[in-house]
Amino acid sequence: MTRPWTRSWNTVLAGAVAGTALLLSAGPAHAAEPSRPRERVVAEVLPAVTYLETRSEAVVRERGTGREIGTVAVTGSCSGVVVSNDGHIATAGHCVHPDDIRNTMARDLATRLEARGVGPRDRLYAFILIRYEFQGRTPGTPIDRTVTAIRADGGTGTRMPARIVDAEPNRRGDVALLDVDGTDLPAATLAPAGELTPGTPVTSVGYPAERDRALDPSRDPSWKDGTVSSVQTRGGIPFVEVSAAMAPGMSGGPAVDGEGRVIGLNSMGIGDSGSFNVVAPTSTLRTMLDRHGVRTEPGPVDLAYRAGLDHRVTGENADAVAAFRETLRLRPDHGSAQDQLRRAEAAYAADGDVSEQRAMVWGISGGALLLLLVVGAAVAVIVVRRRRPTVPVDPPTGPIPPLTWPHGPAPTPPVVSPFGTAPTAPAPRPSSPEVPPSKADTVC
Repeated sequence: MTRPWTRSWNTVLAGAVAGTALLLSAGPAHAAEPSRPRERVVAEVLPAVTYLETRSEAVVRERGTGREIGTVAVTGSCSGVVVSNDGHIATAGHCVHPDDIRNTMARDLATRLEARGVGPRDRLYAFILIRYEFQGRTPGTPIDRTVTAIRADGGTGTRMPARIVDAEPNRRGDVALLDVDGTDLPAATLAPAGELTPGTPVTSVGYPAERDRALDPSRDPSWKDGTVSSVQTRGGIPFVEVSAAMAPGMSGGPAVDGEGRVIGLNSMGIGDSGSFNVVAPTSTLRTMLDRHGVRTEPGPVDLAYRAGLDHRVTGENADAVAAFRETLRLRPDHGSAQDQLRRAEAAYAADGDVSEQRAMVWGISGGALLLLLVVGAAVAVIVVRRRRPTVPVDPPTGPIPPLTWPHGPAPTPPVVSPFGTAPTAPAPRPSSPEVPPSKADTVC
């Protein structure tokens, strides 16, 4: 059986909990909307993307005799991504490897000869590769190559001469490692080793050359979404087929997953339709990085910048502002941090900070809960008093029995004098028998 006061107290508690839940669910009226994951990925990867200008010059010499035929030069563009804070940039091997550059020069020369009516381009291309060598100014040296890296980083366009550290041609993995002067450069995160499965989201990032020919030149890279189609090999070396669109100029740019981690480098397209595009996986790049002792742990600049991005996503705009200011303190030319700082300050001015709003909601909720508990306790006390049962008492009937003392007659109270207790006579002293006087007591 439930007592009345128990039912009342349960009702009060239920009302208090329901009211508090209603306050918590309401939340602030102008809470900041979190950024979309896509925006978070773009913001993290963008500072590490680089535009590469390449220029190669070779002396054409006849095989066997060494006779110089002439010189040929080609220019091009590729994409790259910074992979370490101390200035290492990864790109496609065919952008800088002498074998791939030689093939490009031979095709260019065959195209020119075809235009002069010498013969069909394909036959001329094969003839040139068999008959001639492409070397540096000094016989037997590699083709002279110059690479300039231009950071995207908010469109600042910082130019950095790059040195070629290592390169594998297209047929042997298609990855290359460059080095530029600088410290605390924004770098991308490499995805951990593991098998890529078909259907994994992927975004290819880079600078398509055709776009710059059709539109005004821009330092903003293109972002092409797709998925992993299959994992294949070429000569035993792994390559990943993706459905993300690619174009010449995007070679060497990063292919990133849904968390913004680099899973590979844009390598090549297969066929004229562009429907088959291939990425050199990060595992091949890691082998080269390990060979040269390149460390890829994020530095203080990356940690501060990414913390700011995380705070922006959760609406903690005050913390985001502090994190981006710390990023700019460490690297004042961080263009993306400058842009994100402006956005965070604008969001804080418009919407405040979700942590401050959350604290206010909790304060109001706590006060409301305390008030409800106090009111509920008072109501419960009133209800209990009103519902407390009363037992009627019948008056006694018949004569009232005399009072008796349990151990005999009641004692007589002492007589009290107005000046205190009445004095009592002293008790008589007991009489003693007379003793006859002794001789010693006789008076002479």
